Amino acid sequence: MTTVSQVLTRAGQALGYTGRNEVLSAADANDALAAFNAMLDSWSGEGLASYANQTISAPLVIGTQSYTIGSGGTINTTRPDNILQAWIRDSQNLDFPVEVVPQDEWNGIVMKSNTSQIPQVLFYDPQYPLGIVYVFPVPLIGYTLMFNAIIQQSTFSSLPMSISSPPGYERAYILNLALELISVGFPCMLQDKEYGRLIDNASQAKGNIKRKNIKEVIAEYDGALVGNVSPYNIFDDSFR
Repeated sequence: MTTVSQVLTRAGQALGYTGRNEVLSAADANDALAAFNAMLDSWSGEGLASYANQTISAPLVIGTQSYTIGSGGTINTTRPDNILQAWIRDSQNLDFPVEVVPQDEWNGIVMKSNTSQIPQVLFYDPQYPLGIVYVFPVPLIGYTLMFNAIIQQSTFSSLPMSISSPPGYERAYILNLALELISVGFPCMLQDKEYGRLIDNASQAKGNIKRKNIKEVIAEYDGALVGNVSPYNIFDDSFR
C-alpha cells in the first residue's frame, strides 16, 4: 500500500526536483504535505473527484426541526458540502422518500411549524463549521433520518500514513501534486516539452478518475403533464 511519503517523493521526482533515488528533505516533505492536503481539500469541492457517496443516519427528535451537522454537532460526522438524497426510515425499516429542496423553496413554506409523523421535505444550509439540516413538517415520531452526501477527500497528518484509494487515484495524486508543488515554490527542473507533458498527463489522470465516477442519471417526467401524448421514436421517426 502506498504511503503519503512515497506520493510526495514521486511528485518531487516528477518535477525533476529530486533524483530517482533521492527523497525530500524534512522541510520539503512538510511543505509538500501541506500542499497535498490543500489540493485534496480543493478536490472535495469537485463532485466527480469523489468515487462514492456516504449514507448518514441520524435519529429525529420529536418536536425538533433543525439539526447541526459536523464535528461536535447534533449529527456528529464530517460536515457535507451538500445533501443529495434523503429518506425517513421507520421502526419497521420501511423507507419514505424526502424531497431535498433549495433555499427558495424552503423559504416558500409558510407554516414551517406544522407537524407530522413523517417529514416530507429537507433543506440543508451548509454553514461552517457546522451545517444545519432542517426538516418539514416537524416530526412527531422519532424515526431515523437517512441521507446521502458526497464523500470528501481524506487529508493526512503524517508522512507514514497509508493511502487507500481506488485504481487511478495514485497517479492522479502524484502528477497533480507535482503541479501543486510549483505553486508553493518548488522549482521545476523540467524542460518546456517535459513540463507540457506533465500538465497533459496530470489532466488526463484526473480526467480518468472523474469519468469513472460519473453516476448514471435517468431522465424522468411527470405523466400528468404529458397526458396521453404518444412518445416519439427517434429511430423510425414515428409516434408510438
